[in-house]
Amino acid sequence: MIALLGNAFGLLDEQGREEVFQFIASQQNADGGFQDRGGRPDLYYSLFGGLTLKAMKSEVRSQMLGATQSVTRNPKPATESVLKFKQFIARQSNSEVPGFIEKCCLILLQKEFNIKRFSRTRTLFALAKSFWKERRSINLSYRSFVLFLTLDAVLPSRTILKIGARYMMRKTFVDANSPCSEVAARVFLKKMMNQDGSNDQELLQSFACEPGGFKAFQHSDRADMLSTAVALFALNYAGSDLRFLKPACLDFIQENFAEGAFLSGDGDLTRDLEYTFYGLLTLGVLVS
Repeated sequence: MIALLGNAFGLLDEQGREEVFQFIASQQNADGGFQDRGGRPDLYYSLFGGLTLKAMKSEVRSQMLGATQSVTRNPKPATESVLKFKQFIARQSNSEVPGFIEKCCLILLQKEFNIKRFSRTRTLFALAKSFWKERRSINLSYRSFVLFLTLDAVLPSRTILKIGARYMMRKTFVDANSPCSEVAARVFLKKMMNQDGSNDQELLQSFACEPGGFKAFQHSDRADMLSTAVALFALNYAGSDLRFLKPACLDFIQENFAEGAFLSGDGDLTRDLEYTFYGLLTLGVLVS
């Protein structure tokens, strides 16, 4: 995923890259974390900001090694932002993070930035406890997918992951009434399990809008950036042929790029860190 983000960032012209970096930097708090739309420190938004920062830094390094133009006019600010972010993550404690999604975000960031050596057994116990605690507030499909993403990052073997995925897929189903993101999650999991997911891939492609992008529900009138990113990422991971989808989807993300940020695509004109992550991911998939 970080490689896809880096590829997308490198495709922008110099002005575009600089604008994206300035927008990302504007969303970073003085303590190193990233803020939500209300300006409050937030681990969920910090996941998007942190991964995007890492992709920027990686792209800076690769272009400098290739003796090409650097991603920003000065690569130092990107490195400083990453360092400040790592210090923020190092100060966080798993036990003090209240919600299941936030715990998963923190664990993923600790792993990605090589911060803290944590016990896998303790991590599994904490995640299982939080997973069960929020069973009534977050549906099984979404909880399971986030859990599997986190376990995939921290476990040395996928045995437990595959057992859990088989159980989850027996307990849930998707159809034309399901949200696009749930269908995308199932496509991703079936590919990971080496199962035939052709029917699910066909269902997921049916969420594509003719003007470009993917919509959240079959009855929706317009596409949005989140659905577009997760659908294309899952289809690409599963090996689907995206050639017929690419032109319209490229038009969609181009139309929703504004002053260094990507918009939600569904009419909301607020420049947002989460959707900027999704926009870069979408671009990275389309040009991979």
